[in-house]
Amino acid sequence: PGFSAMRLSFTGLLLLFAAALLAQPKQNSPYSQYGIGDLLPQYFANQAAWGGQTTASHDPFHINLMNPASFASLRTTTLDVGLFAKNSAYKSSSGSLNAWGGNLAYLSLGFTLKSPINEVLDRKQSPWQFGMGFTLTPYSQVGYNVQTRDTLPQLGEVTNSFEGSGGTYRLNWSNAVRYKNTSFGLNLGWHFGEAKYESRADFRDSFPTYSDVFRDEVAIKGLVWNVGIQHDFVLKHADEDKTVPLRWVTIGATAEGNHDLNASTDILRFRARPATGGYTGYDTLLNLVNDNRTITLPSAFSVGIQYVNASKFKAGLQFGLENWSNYVNEARPPAQPFRNTISLSGGVEYIPDFASYNRYLKRVRYRVGAYYRQDPRQVNGQDLNDI
Repeated sequence: PGFSAMRLSFTGLLLLFAAALLAQPKQNSPYSQYGIGDLLPQYFANQAAWGGQTTASHDPFHINLMNPASFASLRTTTLDVGLFAKNSAYKSSSGSLNAWGGNLAYLSLGFTLKSPINEVLDRKQSPWQFGMGFTLTPYSQVGYNVQTRDTLPQLGEVTNSFEGSGGTYRLNWSNAVRYKNTSFGLNLGWHFGEAKYESRADFRDSFPTYSDVFRDEVAIKGLVWNVGIQHDFVLKHADEDKTVPLRWVTIGATAEGNHDLNASTDILRFRARPATGGYTGYDTLLNLVNDNRTITLPSAFSVGIQYVNASKFKAGLQFGLENWSNYVNEARPPAQPFRNTISLSGGVEYIPDFASYNRYLKRVRYRVGAYYRQDPRQVNGQDLNDI
């Protein structure tokens, strides 16, 4: 009974975290009206601390979703839950905006399929290792509320309002196999979510006053995948056990193709007179329900290298390329074509004394890193970059 109660409590806790992850995140980012929203990083806190390196990173205790080959290196069952918060500052010629946003960043469970305890009891280490994991992450966020005012000849004052909310998510099933020093992995995922967009023009000086309202609701769903590989070049083994590496260099790579997703779209265009709590005197211009369209997410590739001195020091570099020129959004075609993007990251990790038993700060993993990432969206001819 006690074990059953604990299992039910754990399951309930996971469901609670999942519900919170799928809850509507709060943010106000004018740029999220472009594309499918602001793209969110898919790496976890362990990798974010040193520049977001994932391609060549594997760890026996931490989950690395972005290169599924890393799951074969897990030696324990790991539950990883992350939060994120961000502060955004926007400026224009007419004013400025400072906005906070945040949500649960990920919920992930990873585990090895071969117990290391059994290997110890059997006194025989197999060259084969297997890993698996399940992960839920937000992939993109839409959230903005922007208003502008203009005075036009013959029309007078016009107030334009733009609002959007929603986002997309990914549920991934990860599998990996490792033979000696080489690992292969595959992520199979379900990409899903919904976003709502509304733009409204209020003609305040007309008689009677009226508004033009454009509403789009886009529900996205479809399969996604990516593959990864990692290989360790061992430089030194432990003297007492030649199967235990002490220093090595890991080279990794990931790849994925274009993903065609279904976008079920509701489109409503109407003109009406503003009234308390809504509108009156509708004149419907366009009304489409469940209009099936396609959104194509781009192919991507990354390569990374990492040097590891076990329990002492790590250093790595990573390069990524995403072919956003292949991006297609039939539900909301972009006003400007998206550009192909590159990303660069690097970082180090240092542990003063992993074996120290009476000084906690000597056992702490100190990490520092930096990154440069291009955003595929261009706004008024200006590139967006993340540093």
